[in-house]
Amino acid sequence: MSKGDGLMRREELKDKLKTYMATIRLSGYESRMAYQFKADVEAYADHVKIDKLGNVIATFEGTDPEAPSLMVFAHMDVIGFVISRIEPDGFIRFERVGGISEKIAQGNAVMVGSEDGRFYPGIIGAKAYHIQSNDEKAKVDPFSTLFIDIGAVSERQVRELGIEVGCPITFAPRFVELLNDRIGGTYLDDAAGLVNLLQIASAIKAKPPKCTVHLVGTVMEEFNARGAMMAARSVKTDMAICLLGPGAGDTPDQKSVNNVVLGGGPAVTLFNFHGKGTLNGNIAHKGLYELLKKAAQENGIPLQRSAARGALSDTAYLQLENDGIPCLDMGTPDRYSHSPMESCDLKDLEQVGRLVAALIDSVDRDFPLHRY
Repeated sequence: MSKGDGLMRREELKDKLKTYMATIRLSGYESRMAYQFKADVEAYADHVKIDKLGNVIATFEGTDPEAPSLMVFAHMDVIGFVISRIEPDGFIRFERVGGISEKIAQGNAVMVGSEDGRFYPGIIGAKAYHIQSNDEKAKVDPFSTLFIDIGAVSERQVRELGIEVGCPITFAPRFVELLNDRIGGTYLDDAAGLVNLLQIASAIKAKPPKCTVHLVGTVMEEFNARGAMMAARSVKTDMAICLLGPGAGDTPDQKSVNNVVLGGGPAVTLFNFHGKGTLNGNIAHKGLYELLKKAAQENGIPLQRSAARGALSDTAYLQLENDGIPCLDMGTPDRYSHSPMESCDLKDLEQVGRLVAALIDSVDRDFPLHRY
């Protein structure tokens, strides 16, 4: 696409990514991110609302009322913790929210929320190496044994801050610029997708498409993967694209997993499945996938492919709404997902927005919604 396409450029994307990565937004407590994203997308859309559940919905009316509508979405929430107990000596016990491994928790800086919306810095305690037994050095401590230290000396001091059981905790925000246009830091999942939504909004503003488009920041993906489903009920979309890239398989520990690499361009997930009590996932809609491939080819954008077990997105439930909603998962590849320091390539991020904007521009009344 040309420089006249209205799309945000790489430096703009990086600045917005830094802002979103620093915005505290635990699943179920996304209000800061919701109001931030709403204010940002209002620069492009005439109709923006926050629904009852907390989803931010920006609607762009298409030029052809006969064309099917499309919802493009990214989740606003992140993984983290909630307070489960406050000890008499001021230490804080917690439960995890979303998929977090015990292996990456200890020794990390966190932000502990209060009931009035303020946040206080803390540390997930880690026993010093030189006082651990040999058995302790060889095992991972379960979450039930971990605690957070905010510097308080008593339970009373903690409660006087408005910190109570049920309050949110997230990893402390971090943002670092790595070599080769790569970024590291907290909660790229899914700050990257939210930035792409703004990028796409800027393109739609410059050139309205035939189809009506709903750009949505969704809630509670990390908790129950149902937020997008509720947004789709509100806008009654005909099809949907989830902006959530797969994990890259280019690190020493992942080279047998897939062919996705950082810097290799946008990646589409053709199959995902989560079987641990969920028994759900998504197989990419053929029509949307073919449209994505065509847009990539016509715009000279490389397209990577992924198929994996062990994970899912909101599309797992969204696809079952109404009489069936065609769905596709695609986005910016990342490394170290669901850890305190994730990583992505800004070149990939920029190309995702360009690719989805091109796909949107090609949707017309003849697009087949049926799977076959």
